[in-house]
Amino acid sequence: MFRRFLLVPLCLFTSALAFADHHEETEAASGPEGASDLRAEYQFCTLNKGKTLKDVDKYSQKYGTFAAENGVKYNQTLLTPVHAGASMGDYTHIIVGHWPNGREMYKDWGVYLNQFQDKHPNLKSPHTCNANFATFQLRVVQAWDESMGMDPRRPVQYADCSLNDGKTLDDAVAAERSAAELVASVGLKGYGVNYILPYLGQTSTDYDFISLFYFQTYAARGEMAFNYHKVSAEAEAITGEVYTCENPRSFAAKNLYTNWDNN
Repeated sequence: MFRRFLLVPLCLFTSALAFADHHEETEAASGPEGASDLRAEYQFCTLNKGKTLKDVDKYSQKYGTFAAENGVKYNQTLLTPVHAGASMGDYTHIIVGHWPNGREMYKDWGVYLNQFQDKHPNLKSPHTCNANFATFQLRVVQAWDESMGMDPRRPVQYADCSLNDGKTLDDAVAAERSAAELVASVGLKGYGVNYILPYLGQTSTDYDFISLFYFQTYAARGEMAFNYHKVSAEAEAITGEVYTCENPRSFAAKNLYTNWDNN
C-alpha cells in the first residue's frame, strides 16, 4: 500500500530519495540529523459509519491542543485523494504527521500513548486507521514565495522512483537541485521537494526512492504546469540521467494543526 500511494509525475518535475536496500536504510537511521532531516508518519484511514472529515478534524484538534500544551513539536495534515486512481483501496483519507527529528517523533509518541490515551480512555475515533508507516524525510528544494499565502487545501504529489545503474542518493540530490535552478530561472516558485525513506512498517518494495512534491497554492501549481515547458527538456535530461519515476498520485493537503514552534 505504501508503495502504491507515495507517488509525482515525471513530466511535472520529479524528485527522489534513494534506499536501495536495508543497508542504506540503516545508514540513514544511524547518521546525525541536521536541519534538513524530518520524520513523518502516514496513516491510511477509513471513516467510521456516520462520520465525516469534519469529525476527523475535530478529533485531531483535541490531541493537537494537548500536544501543544506538552511541548510536542508536531504538525498534522489531512490528505484526501484527487487523482489517486484505485490505489487508495477502501481507505478514504490519509493522516500525515511531521516532526523536525527523531527525538521529537518519539517524544510525541510517548505523550500520545502514555499521557493522552490515559487522560481520555473513552475517546472514540471517527475513523479507523489500519495501515501506518513511519518514514525519514529530507528537505531537498524549498522554493518558497514569502509573498504568497497558503491555500486551505493545497496540492501535493508523490511518485515511486528508481535510480539508474551506478547512481547514488547524492547524484539524485544534485540533479534535483540543478533542475530547481532551471525552474527558478523562469520565475517559478511557491513549491518544495522532499525525499522520503521508509523507516517502520514497510515491507519489501520494487522502487529505490519516493518523491514528494508540494505547493503553497493551486495557482502556483498551475504556473508550474503552464510554464515548465520552457525548461523541461534540459531539466528532464539532468534528472533522467539519474532516476526515473512512475505511478503518479495527487492529493489535497489540509493542515489540521501546527505545533512546530513549541519550545
